[in-house]
Amino acid sequence: MAWTRRDFLKTSAMVGVSASGAAAPFGVAAQASETPKAGGAAVVAMNAATETIDPHFSRSQAARNVLMHMYETLVTIGENGAPKLQLAENLEVSKDYQTYTFSLRKGVPFHNGKEMTSEDVKRSLERYARVSPEKIRLEPVDRITTPDASTVVVQLKRPVPSWIELIKSPASPLTIIPSEECDKGANDIASIATGPFEFVEWDGVTQLGMRKFADYKPNDAFDGRDGYGGKRTAWLDEVTFKVVTEASSRVSGVQVGEFTLADDIPIPAAKRLERDGAFKTYDRLPISINLVPMNVARAPTDKRLVRSAIQHVLNTEEIMGIATDGLFQLNPSFVYPDSPFYPEKADELVYNRADPEHAKALLEEAGYAGEEVVLLTSSDIASLKEAAVVMAEQIKSIGIPVDMKVLDWPGANAMRADPTAYNMFSTAYAIQPMLGPFQYQRLVSGPDNWFYYDDDPKMEDAWDRLLSAGNDPDRAAAWWDIEHHLNHEAYLLKLGDRGIKQASASSLQNFAPFDAMRMWDVWLS
Repeated sequence: MAWTRRDFLKTSAMVGVSASGAAAPFGVAAQASETPKAGGAAVVAMNAATETIDPHFSRSQAARNVLMHMYETLVTIGENGAPKLQLAENLEVSKDYQTYTFSLRKGVPFHNGKEMTSEDVKRSLERYARVSPEKIRLEPVDRITTPDASTVVVQLKRPVPSWIELIKSPASPLTIIPSEECDKGANDIASIATGPFEFVEWDGVTQLGMRKFADYKPNDAFDGRDGYGGKRTAWLDEVTFKVVTEASSRVSGVQVGEFTLADDIPIPAAKRLERDGAFKTYDRLPISINLVPMNVARAPTDKRLVRSAIQHVLNTEEIMGIATDGLFQLNPSFVYPDSPFYPEKADELVYNRADPEHAKALLEEAGYAGEEVVLLTSSDIASLKEAAVVMAEQIKSIGIPVDMKVLDWPGANAMRADPTAYNMFSTAYAIQPMLGPFQYQRLVSGPDNWFYYDDDPKMEDAWDRLLSAGNDPDRAAAWWDIEHHLNHEAYLLKLGDRGIKQASASSLQNFAPFDAMRMWDVWLS
Protein backbone atom coordinates (compact mmCIF):
# COMPACT_ATOMS: atom_id res chain seq x y z
CA MET A 1 0.00 0.00 0.00
CA ALA A 2 1.02 3.64 -0.26
CA TRP A 3 2.45 5.43 2.74
CA THR A 4 1.96 8.69 4.52
CA ARG A 5 5.32 10.32 5.21
CA ARG A 6 5.08 9.11 8.83
CA ASP A 7 4.43 5.54 7.66
CA PHE A 8 7.22 5.84 5.10
CA LEU A 9 9.71 6.77 7.80
CA LYS A 10 8.36 4.22 10.27
CA THR A 11 8.56 1.27 7.88
CA SER A 12 11.75 2.12 5.99
CA ALA A 13 13.85 -0.48 7.78
CA MET A 14 11.19 -3.10 7.15
CA VAL A 15 10.68 -2.56 3.43
CA GLY A 16 14.21 -1.63 2.45
CA VAL A 17 13.40 1.91 1.34
CA SER A 18 14.77 4.81 3.35
CA ALA A 19 13.21 8.26 3.45
CA SER A 20 16.02 9.89 5.39
CA GLY A 21 18.98 7.53 5.47
CA ALA A 22 20.64 4.58 3.81
CA ALA A 23 18.63 1.74 2.37
CA ALA A 24 17.95 -0.89 4.99
CA PRO A 25 17.65 -4.56 4.07
CA PHE A 26 14.91 -6.68 5.54
CA GLY A 27 14.29 -10.41 5.85
CA VAL A 28 14.87 -12.41 2.68
CA ALA A 29 13.50 -15.72 1.52
CA ALA A 30 15.04 -18.71 3.26
CA GLN A 31 18.21 -19.86 1.58
CA ALA A 32 19.23 -23.49 1.02
CA SER A 33 21.80 -24.95 3.39
CA GLU A 34 23.88 -26.48 0.59
CA THR A 35 27.03 -24.65 -0.46
CA PRO A 36 26.36 -22.88 -3.78
CA LYS A 37 28.23 -24.28 -6.75
CA ALA A 38 29.30 -22.04 -9.62
CA GLY A 39 29.09 -23.11 -13.23
CA GLY A 40 26.87 -25.13 -15.49
CA ALA A 41 24.02 -24.36 -17.84
CA ALA A 42 20.25 -24.56 -17.39
CA VAL A 43 17.38 -24.76 -19.87
CA VAL A 44 14.00 -23.40 -18.81
CA ALA A 45 10.76 -24.36 -20.60
CA MET A 46 8.10 -21.63 -20.69
CA ASN A 47 4.54 -22.04 -21.88
CA ALA A 48 4.39 -18.76 -23.81
CA ALA A 49 6.71 -16.45 -25.73
CA THR A 50 7.74 -12.99 -24.68
CA GLU A 51 6.38 -10.40 -27.07
CA THR A 52 9.50 -8.25 -26.79
CA ILE A 53 12.92 -7.94 -25.18
CA ASP A 54 12.54 -4.16 -24.81
CA PRO A 55 11.83 -3.84 -21.06
CA HIS A 56 10.05 -0.50 -21.44
CA PHE A 57 7.66 -2.06 -23.93
CA SER A 58 7.09 -5.39 -22.16
CA ARG A 59 3.97 -6.22 -20.20
CA SER A 60 3.55 -9.99 -19.81
CA GLN A 61 4.63 -12.61 -17.31
CA ALA A 62 6.40 -14.43 -20.14
CA ALA A 63 8.50 -11.31 -20.66
CA ARG A 64 9.33 -11.08 -16.95
CA ASN A 65 10.50 -14.71 -16.93
CA VAL A 66 13.30 -13.63 -19.24
CA LEU A 67 13.91 -9.91 -18.83
CA MET A 68 14.20 -9.64 -15.06
CA HIS A 69 17.44 -11.64 -15.25
CA MET A 70 19.07 -8.94 -17.37
CA TYR A 71 17.41 -5.69 -16.31
CA GLU A 72 17.21 -3.67 -13.09
CA THR A 73 15.28 -0.65 -11.84
CA LEU A 74 15.56 2.11 -9.24
CA VAL A 75 12.82 0.47 -7.18
CA THR A 76 11.61 -3.12 -7.50
CA ILE A 77 9.57 -5.49 -5.31
CA GLY A 78 10.50 -7.92 -2.58
CA GLU A 79 9.08 -11.35 -1.90
CA ASN A 80 5.90 -9.93 -0.38
CA GLY A 81 5.41 -7.26 -3.07
CA ALA A 82 6.68 -4.36 -0.95
CA PRO A 83 8.88 -1.75 -2.66
CA LYS A 84 12.60 -2.38 -2.45
CA LEU A 85 15.47 -0.19 -3.62
CA GLN A 86 17.63 -1.76 -6.32
CA LEU A 87 19.82 0.63 -8.33
CA ALA A 88 19.10 3.40 -5.82
CA GLU A 89 20.73 3.15 -2.40
CA ASN A 90 18.59 5.84 -0.79
CA LEU A 91 15.32 7.67 -1.42
CA GLU A 92 14.15 10.88 0.21
CA VAL A 93 10.55 12.06 -0.17
CA SER A 94 9.51 15.63 0.51
CA LYS A 95 6.76 16.37 3.02
CA ASP A 96 4.40 17.41 0.22
CA TYR A 97 5.01 14.20 -1.78
CA GLN A 98 6.11 16.16 -4.82
CA THR A 99 9.89 15.69 -4.72
CA TYR A 100 11.53 12.26 -4.85
CA THR A 101 15.32 12.28 -4.56
CA PHE A 102 17.17 9.09 -5.48
CA SER A 103 20.80 8.53 -4.49
CA LEU A 104 22.29 5.96 -6.86
CA ARG A 105 24.57 3.06 -6.05
CA LYS A 106 28.06 3.85 -7.27
CA GLY A 107 30.25 1.72 -9.50
CA VAL A 108 27.39 -0.22 -11.14
CA PRO A 109 28.46 -1.26 -14.66
CA PHE A 110 26.28 -1.84 -17.70
CA HIS A 111 26.84 -4.99 -19.74
CA ASN A 112 28.91 -2.91 -22.20
CA GLY A 113 31.34 -1.85 -19.43
CA LYS A 114 30.06 1.72 -19.03
CA GLU A 115 29.34 2.86 -15.46
CA MET A 116 25.74 3.86 -14.72
CA THR A 117 25.18 7.55 -13.87
CA SER A 118 22.27 9.85 -13.17
CA GLU A 119 22.16 10.84 -16.85
CA ASP A 120 21.38 7.22 -17.79
CA VAL A 121 18.58 7.19 -15.23
CA LYS A 122 17.12 10.49 -16.40
CA ARG A 123 17.18 9.50 -20.06
CA SER A 124 15.75 6.04 -19.30
CA LEU A 125 12.78 7.54 -17.47
CA GLU A 126 12.21 9.99 -20.31
CA ARG A 127 12.23 7.16 -22.85
CA TYR A 128 9.81 5.17 -20.71
CA ALA A 129 7.43 8.12 -20.64
CA ARG A 130 7.55 8.15 -24.42
CA VAL A 131 7.26 4.48 -25.45
CA SER A 132 5.95 2.34 -22.58
CA PRO A 133 2.37 1.01 -22.48
CA GLU A 134 2.58 1.87 -18.76
CA LYS A 135 3.77 5.45 -19.33
CA ILE A 136 0.85 6.71 -17.25
CA ARG A 137 3.06 5.95 -14.21
CA LEU A 138 5.23 8.91 -15.16
CA GLU A 139 2.34 11.23 -16.09
CA PRO A 140 2.63 13.06 -12.73
CA VAL A 141 6.30 13.94 -13.43
CA ASP A 142 7.00 17.62 -14.09
CA ARG A 143 10.77 17.46 -14.49
CA ILE A 144 13.81 15.32 -13.75
CA THR A 145 17.12 16.88 -12.75
CA THR A 146 20.59 15.46 -12.07
CA PRO A 147 22.51 17.59 -9.53
CA ASP A 148 25.47 15.22 -9.81
CA ALA A 149 26.41 11.86 -11.31
CA SER A 150 24.86 9.92 -8.43
CA THR A 151 21.68 11.90 -7.71
CA VAL A 152 18.36 12.03 -9.55
CA VAL A 153 15.58 14.39 -8.45
CA VAL A 154 12.06 13.75 -9.73
CA GLN A 155 9.69 16.69 -9.29
CA LEU A 156 5.98 15.90 -9.62
CA LYS A 157 3.27 18.26 -10.84
CA ARG A 158 1.13 17.52 -7.81
CA PRO A 159 1.33 15.50 -4.59
CA VAL A 160 1.18 11.75 -5.28
CA PRO A 161 1.65 9.82 -2.02
CA SER A 162 1.37 6.54 -3.94
CA TRP A 163 3.99 7.24 -6.61
CA ILE A 164 6.47 4.60 -5.36
CA GLU A 165 3.65 2.05 -5.51
CA LEU A 166 3.18 2.96 -9.17
CA ILE A 167 6.82 2.74 -10.23
CA LYS A 168 7.79 -0.43 -8.33
CA SER A 169 5.93 -2.74 -10.71
CA PRO A 170 7.95 -5.24 -12.79
CA ALA A 171 5.23 -5.22 -15.46
CA SER A 172 6.84 -2.88 -18.00
CA PRO A 173 9.62 -2.18 -15.48
CA LEU A 174 11.22 1.26 -15.37
CA THR A 175 14.52 -0.31 -16.39
CA ILE A 176 17.70 1.76 -16.48
CA ILE A 177 19.56 1.43 -19.78
CA PRO A 178 22.52 3.34 -21.24
CA SER A 179 21.65 6.91 -22.25
CA GLU A 180 22.87 6.32 -25.80
CA GLU A 181 20.04 3.80 -26.28
CA CYS A 182 17.31 6.13 -25.05
CA ASP A 183 16.55 8.00 -28.28
CA LYS A 184 15.59 4.74 -29.97
CA GLY A 185 12.00 3.67 -30.55
CA ALA A 186 10.15 0.72 -29.05
CA ASN A 187 11.88 -2.62 -29.74
CA ASP A 188 14.88 -0.89 -31.33
CA ILE A 189 17.29 -0.83 -28.37
CA ALA A 190 20.26 -3.10 -27.78
CA SER A 191 19.73 -5.40 -24.79
CA ILE A 192 22.19 -3.72 -22.46
CA ALA A 193 21.49 -3.21 -18.76
CA THR A 194 22.93 -3.93 -15.30
CA GLY A 195 21.52 -7.33 -14.27
CA PRO A 196 23.34 -10.53 -13.21
CA PHE A 197 22.91 -12.07 -16.67
CA GLU A 198 23.63 -10.49 -20.05
CA PHE A 199 21.89 -11.03 -23.36
CA VAL A 200 23.41 -13.46 -25.90
CA GLU A 201 20.79 -14.11 -28.57
CA TRP A 202 17.06 -14.36 -29.30
CA ASP A 203 15.48 -15.99 -32.31
CA GLY A 204 12.48 -13.65 -32.07
CA VAL A 205 10.01 -16.21 -30.70
CA THR A 206 11.05 -19.60 -29.36
CA GLN A 207 14.47 -19.32 -27.70
CA LEU A 208 16.51 -16.72 -25.79
CA GLY A 209 20.00 -17.25 -24.42
CA MET A 210 21.87 -15.35 -21.74
CA ARG A 211 25.12 -15.77 -19.84
CA LYS A 212 26.50 -14.74 -16.48
CA PHE A 213 27.67 -11.12 -16.42
CA ALA A 214 31.16 -11.47 -14.97
CA ASP A 215 31.38 -7.83 -13.82
CA TYR A 216 27.94 -7.69 -12.21
CA LYS A 217 27.84 -5.64 -9.02
CA PRO A 218 25.40 -7.17 -6.52
CA ASN A 219 23.62 -5.06 -3.93
CA ASP A 220 25.59 -5.75 -0.76
CA ALA A 221 23.00 -3.98 1.40
CA PHE A 222 21.18 -7.32 1.40
CA ASP A 223 22.03 -10.88 2.38
CA GLY A 224 20.37 -12.70 -0.52
CA ARG A 225 17.56 -12.62 -3.05
CA ASP A 226 14.25 -11.05 -2.13
CA GLY A 227 11.60 -10.97 -4.82
CA TYR A 228 13.16 -9.25 -7.80
CA GLY A 229 15.53 -7.41 -5.49
CA GLY A 230 18.00 -8.16 -2.72
CA LYS A 231 21.51 -9.42 -3.37
CA ARG A 232 21.32 -11.32 -6.64
CA THR A 233 24.00 -13.83 -7.60
CA ALA A 234 24.42 -15.65 -10.90
CA TRP A 235 25.87 -19.07 -10.08
CA LEU A 236 24.99 -20.54 -13.48
CA ASP A 237 27.20 -19.74 -16.48
CA GLU A 238 24.37 -19.89 -19.01
CA VAL A 239 20.57 -19.95 -19.03
CA THR A 240 18.44 -20.66 -22.08
CA PHE A 241 14.70 -19.99 -22.10
CA LYS A 242 12.68 -22.05 -24.57
CA VAL A 243 9.03 -21.65 -25.52
CA VAL A 244 7.31 -25.05 -25.33
CA THR A 245 3.58 -24.58 -25.76
CA GLU A 246 2.55 -28.22 -25.33
CA ALA A 247 2.35 -29.18 -21.67
CA SER A 248 3.17 -32.81 -22.43
CA SER A 249 6.37 -31.71 -24.14
CA ARG A 250 7.40 -29.68 -21.10
CA VAL A 251 6.83 -32.71 -18.88
CA SER A 252 8.69 -35.14 -21.13
CA GLY A 253 11.51 -32.64 -21.54
CA VAL A 254 12.08 -32.58 -17.77
CA GLN A 255 11.88 -36.37 -17.62
CA VAL A 256 14.56 -36.94 -20.27
CA GLY A 257 16.85 -34.18 -19.02
CA GLU A 258 16.27 -31.73 -21.88
CA PHE A 259 14.87 -29.09 -19.48
CA THR A 260 16.20 -28.14 -16.06
CA LEU A 261 12.96 -26.40 -15.08
CA ALA A 262 9.48 -26.33 -16.64
CA ASP A 263 6.56 -24.00 -16.06
CA ASP A 264 2.84 -24.83 -15.76
CA ILE A 265 2.87 -28.62 -15.45
CA PRO A 266 -0.50 -30.43 -15.53
CA ILE A 267 -1.48 -31.63 -12.08
CA PRO A 268 -1.68 -35.35 -12.97
CA ALA A 269 1.83 -35.20 -14.45
CA ALA A 270 3.11 -33.29 -11.42
CA LYS A 271 1.77 -36.01 -9.13
CA ARG A 272 3.65 -38.64 -11.13
CA LEU A 273 6.88 -36.64 -10.95
CA GLU A 274 6.46 -36.14 -7.20
CA ARG A 275 6.75 -39.91 -6.72
CA ASP A 276 10.11 -39.97 -8.51
CA GLY A 277 13.17 -38.82 -6.57
CA ALA A 278 14.81 -37.59 -9.78
CA PHE A 279 12.49 -34.59 -9.90
CA LYS A 280 11.11 -31.78 -7.75
CA THR A 281 7.72 -30.09 -8.02
CA TYR A 282 6.63 -26.68 -6.77
CA ASP A 283 3.21 -25.18 -6.00
CA ARG A 284 2.22 -21.60 -6.68
CA LEU A 285 -1.34 -20.67 -5.62
CA PRO A 286 -2.33 -18.10 -6.52
CA ILE A 287 -0.05 -17.17 -9.38
CA SER A 288 -2.56 -15.16 -11.41
CA ILE A 289 -6.21 -14.37 -11.89
CA ASN A 290 -8.26 -15.49 -14.87
CA LEU A 291 -10.53 -12.77 -16.14
CA VAL A 292 -12.26 -11.37 -19.23
CA PRO A 293 -11.95 -7.74 -20.38
CA MET A 294 -15.07 -6.75 -22.36
CA ASN A 295 -14.75 -4.56 -25.45
CA VAL A 296 -17.41 -1.82 -25.26
CA ALA A 297 -16.48 -0.42 -28.68
CA ARG A 298 -17.87 -3.37 -30.66
CA ALA A 299 -21.46 -4.64 -30.84
CA PRO A 300 -23.12 -6.37 -29.11
CA THR A 301 -20.90 -5.83 -26.02
CA ASP A 302 -21.26 -2.09 -26.51
CA LYS A 303 -24.50 -2.51 -24.52
CA ARG A 304 -24.12 -2.80 -20.75
CA LEU A 305 -27.11 -5.12 -20.44
CA VAL A 306 -25.59 -7.58 -22.94
CA ARG A 307 -22.34 -7.55 -20.96
CA SER A 308 -24.33 -8.03 -17.77
CA ALA A 309 -26.21 -10.97 -19.29
CA ILE A 310 -22.91 -12.70 -20.05
CA GLN A 311 -21.71 -11.86 -16.53
CA HIS A 312 -24.84 -13.45 -14.98
CA VAL A 313 -24.72 -16.69 -16.99
CA LEU A 314 -21.12 -17.55 -16.13
CA ASN A 315 -20.57 -20.48 -13.78
CA THR A 316 -17.05 -19.52 -12.76
CA GLU A 317 -16.62 -22.53 -10.49
CA GLU A 318 -17.14 -24.83 -13.46
CA ILE A 319 -14.93 -22.69 -15.70
CA MET A 320 -12.02 -22.58 -13.25
CA GLY A 321 -12.35 -26.22 -12.23
CA ILE A 322 -11.89 -27.37 -15.82
CA ALA A 323 -9.32 -24.71 -16.78
CA THR A 324 -6.98 -25.43 -13.85
CA ASP A 325 -7.46 -29.16 -13.10
CA GLY A 326 -8.93 -28.02 -9.80
CA LEU A 327 -6.02 -25.84 -8.60
CA PHE A 328 -7.91 -22.57 -8.06
CA GLN A 329 -9.84 -20.51 -5.56
CA LEU A 330 -13.07 -18.59 -6.11
CA ASN A 331 -12.68 -14.87 -5.49
CA PRO A 332 -14.81 -12.03 -6.91
CA SER A 333 -12.16 -9.35 -6.29
CA PHE A 334 -9.27 -8.23 -8.47
CA VAL A 335 -6.91 -8.42 -5.47
CA TYR A 336 -6.14 -11.49 -3.40
CA PRO A 337 -7.96 -12.14 -0.10
CA ASP A 338 -4.83 -11.37 1.95
CA SER A 339 -4.52 -7.89 0.42
CA PRO A 340 -5.22 -4.94 2.72
CA PHE A 341 -7.40 -3.67 -0.12
CA TYR A 342 -9.64 -6.75 -0.27
CA PRO A 343 -13.17 -5.28 -0.12
CA GLU A 344 -15.29 -6.06 2.93
CA LYS A 345 -18.34 -6.03 0.65
CA ALA A 346 -16.89 -8.39 -1.96
CA ASP A 347 -19.93 -10.66 -1.70
CA GLU A 348 -22.03 -7.83 -3.16
CA LEU A 349 -20.26 -8.17 -6.51
CA VAL A 350 -21.95 -10.09 -9.34
CA TYR A 351 -19.93 -13.28 -9.50
CA ASN A 352 -20.44 -17.00 -10.14
CA ARG A 353 -24.19 -16.47 -10.58
CA ALA A 354 -24.77 -19.28 -13.13
CA ASP A 355 -28.25 -17.85 -13.77
CA PRO A 356 -29.23 -18.37 -17.44
CA GLU A 357 -32.85 -17.31 -16.92
CA HIS A 358 -31.90 -13.92 -15.53
CA ALA A 359 -29.28 -13.59 -18.27
CA LYS A 360 -31.94 -14.19 -20.95
CA ALA A 361 -34.17 -11.56 -19.35
CA LEU A 362 -31.31 -9.05 -19.52
CA LEU A 363 -30.79 -9.83 -23.22
CA GLU A 364 -34.47 -9.21 -23.89
CA GLU A 365 -34.33 -5.93 -22.00
CA ALA A 366 -31.26 -4.94 -24.03
CA GLY A 367 -33.05 -5.56 -27.33
CA TYR A 368 -30.38 -8.07 -28.27
CA ALA A 369 -30.72 -8.97 -31.97
CA GLY A 370 -28.67 -12.19 -32.19
CA GLU A 371 -25.27 -10.67 -33.02
CA GLU A 372 -22.22 -12.90 -32.76
CA VAL A 373 -19.66 -12.46 -29.99
CA VAL A 374 -15.98 -12.96 -30.84
CA LEU A 375 -14.11 -14.54 -27.92
CA LEU A 376 -10.33 -14.14 -28.18
CA THR A 377 -7.81 -16.29 -26.33
CA SER A 378 -4.36 -17.88 -26.58
CA SER A 379 -3.41 -21.48 -27.23
CA ASP A 380 -0.04 -20.97 -25.49
CA ILE A 381 -1.52 -20.86 -21.98
CA ALA A 382 -3.79 -23.86 -21.51
CA SER A 383 -5.92 -22.37 -18.71
CA LEU A 384 -6.87 -19.39 -20.87
CA LYS A 385 -7.97 -21.56 -23.76
CA GLU A 386 -9.81 -24.06 -21.56
CA ALA A 387 -11.60 -21.23 -19.75
CA ALA A 388 -12.66 -19.80 -23.09
CA VAL A 389 -14.00 -23.15 -24.31
CA VAL A 390 -16.20 -23.63 -21.23
CA MET A 391 -17.24 -19.97 -21.24
CA ALA A 392 -18.28 -20.16 -24.88
CA GLU A 393 -20.65 -23.05 -24.18
CA GLN A 394 -22.22 -21.22 -21.26
CA ILE A 395 -22.73 -18.08 -23.36
CA LYS A 396 -24.22 -20.09 -26.22
CA SER A 397 -26.75 -21.55 -23.76
CA ILE A 398 -28.54 -18.17 -23.58
CA GLY A 399 -28.73 -17.80 -27.35
CA ILE A 400 -25.57 -15.80 -28.13
CA PRO A 401 -23.47 -17.29 -30.97
CA VAL A 402 -19.74 -17.35 -30.15
CA ASP A 403 -16.81 -17.29 -32.55
CA MET A 404 -13.62 -18.34 -30.74
CA LYS A 405 -10.33 -16.93 -32.02
CA VAL A 406 -7.39 -18.96 -30.68
CA LEU A 407 -3.94 -17.49 -31.39
CA ASP A 408 -0.45 -17.75 -29.95
CA TRP A 409 0.29 -15.32 -27.12
CA PRO A 410 1.93 -12.56 -29.21
CA GLY A 411 -0.85 -12.85 -31.81
CA ALA A 412 -3.61 -12.70 -29.21
CA ASN A 413 -2.06 -9.58 -27.65
CA ALA A 414 -1.81 -7.94 -31.06
CA MET A 415 -5.46 -8.70 -31.85
CA ARG A 416 -6.54 -7.43 -28.42
CA ALA A 417 -5.17 -4.03 -29.39
CA ASP A 418 -7.70 -3.80 -32.26
CA PRO A 419 -11.14 -2.85 -30.86
CA THR A 420 -12.86 -3.76 -34.12
CA ALA A 421 -11.68 -7.39 -34.02
CA TYR A 422 -13.23 -9.02 -30.93
CA ASN A 423 -15.67 -8.64 -28.02
CA MET A 424 -14.12 -10.61 -25.15
CA PHE A 425 -10.57 -11.66 -24.24
CA SER A 426 -9.90 -14.69 -22.02
CA THR A 427 -6.67 -13.65 -20.33
CA ALA A 428 -4.89 -13.51 -16.97
CA TYR A 429 -3.23 -10.88 -14.81
CA ALA A 430 -0.32 -12.01 -12.65
CA ILE A 431 1.38 -8.99 -11.14
CA GLN A 432 -1.65 -6.73 -10.63
CA PRO A 433 -3.51 -8.80 -7.98
CA MET A 434 -0.21 -9.48 -6.21
CA LEU A 435 0.85 -5.84 -5.94
CA GLY A 436 -2.57 -4.29 -5.50
CA PRO A 437 -4.84 -1.58 -6.92
CA PHE A 438 -2.26 0.89 -8.18
CA GLN A 439 -1.07 -1.58 -10.83
CA TYR A 440 -4.48 -1.53 -12.55
CA GLN A 441 -4.48 2.16 -13.42
CA ARG A 442 -3.46 1.95 -17.07
CA LEU A 443 -5.58 -1.15 -17.72
CA VAL A 444 -8.90 0.15 -16.43
CA SER A 445 -8.73 3.95 -16.71
CA GLY A 446 -7.53 6.71 -19.01
CA PRO A 447 -7.35 6.78 -22.80
CA ASP A 448 -5.58 3.40 -23.11
CA ASN A 449 -8.05 1.39 -21.01
CA TRP A 450 -8.59 -2.21 -22.13
CA PHE A 451 -12.36 -1.81 -22.53
CA TYR A 452 -12.14 1.03 -25.06
CA TYR A 453 -14.63 3.32 -23.36
CA ASP A 454 -14.23 6.93 -24.45
CA ASP A 455 -15.27 8.64 -21.26
CA ASP A 456 -16.21 7.41 -17.79
CA PRO A 457 -16.17 10.22 -15.21
CA LYS A 458 -17.00 7.87 -12.32
CA MET A 459 -13.98 5.71 -13.06
CA GLU A 460 -11.61 8.64 -13.49
CA ASP A 461 -12.89 10.32 -10.31
CA ALA A 462 -12.33 7.14 -8.30
CA TRP A 463 -8.78 6.86 -9.62
CA ASP A 464 -8.04 10.50 -8.78
CA ARG A 465 -9.23 9.84 -5.23
CA LEU A 466 -7.15 6.66 -4.92
CA LEU A 467 -3.94 8.28 -6.12
CA SER A 468 -4.30 11.39 -3.97
CA ALA A 469 -5.55 9.66 -0.80
CA GLY A 470 -3.30 10.18 2.21
CA ASN A 471 -4.63 7.43 4.46
CA ASP A 472 -5.64 3.78 4.25
CA PRO A 473 -9.41 4.17 4.76
CA ASP A 474 -9.67 6.70 1.93
CA ARG A 475 -7.58 4.50 -0.36
CA ALA A 476 -9.70 1.45 0.46
CA ALA A 477 -12.91 3.38 -0.17
CA ALA A 478 -11.67 4.60 -3.55
CA TRP A 479 -10.59 1.08 -4.55
CA TRP A 480 -14.01 -0.31 -3.61
CA ASP A 481 -15.62 2.28 -5.87
CA ILE A 482 -13.33 1.15 -8.71
CA GLU A 483 -14.07 -2.55 -8.15
CA HIS A 484 -17.80 -1.95 -7.84
CA HIS A 485 -17.88 0.18 -10.98
CA LEU A 486 -15.94 -2.41 -13.00
CA ASN A 487 -18.44 -5.01 -11.83
CA HIS A 488 -21.59 -2.93 -12.33
CA GLU A 489 -20.58 -1.90 -15.84
CA ALA A 490 -19.42 -5.47 -16.57
CA TYR A 491 -16.21 -4.05 -18.01
CA LEU A 492 -14.06 -6.78 -16.50
CA LEU A 493 -15.40 -10.23 -15.60
CA LYS A 494 -13.51 -12.07 -12.86
CA LEU A 495 -13.30 -15.87 -13.18
CA GLY A 496 -11.04 -16.94 -10.31
CA ASP A 497 -7.56 -17.18 -8.80
CA ARG A 498 -5.38 -19.74 -10.58
CA GLY A 499 -2.54 -21.89 -9.29
CA ILE A 500 0.12 -23.81 -11.18
CA LYS A 501 2.65 -26.58 -10.69
CA GLN A 502 6.27 -26.26 -11.77
CA ALA A 503 8.79 -29.08 -12.06
CA SER A 504 12.56 -29.38 -12.17
CA ALA A 505 15.40 -31.86 -12.17
CA SER A 506 16.43 -32.74 -8.62
CA SER A 507 19.84 -31.25 -9.39
CA LEU A 508 18.40 -27.71 -9.38
CA GLN A 509 19.11 -26.22 -5.97
CA ASN A 510 17.56 -23.27 -4.11
CA PHE A 511 14.81 -22.57 -6.63
CA ALA A 512 11.74 -20.87 -5.14
CA PRO A 513 8.54 -20.04 -7.07
CA PHE A 514 7.77 -16.36 -7.57
CA ASP A 515 6.06 -14.16 -10.13
CA ALA A 516 8.73 -15.18 -12.68
CA MET A 517 11.04 -18.18 -12.82
CA ARG A 518 14.15 -16.77 -11.12
CA MET A 519 17.39 -18.41 -12.21
CA TRP A 520 19.67 -16.21 -10.12
CA ASP A 521 20.67 -17.58 -6.69
CA VAL A 522 20.16 -21.13 -7.95
CA TRP A 523 22.81 -23.70 -8.84
CA LEU A 524 23.21 -27.27 -10.03
CA SER A 525 24.34 -30.00 -7.65
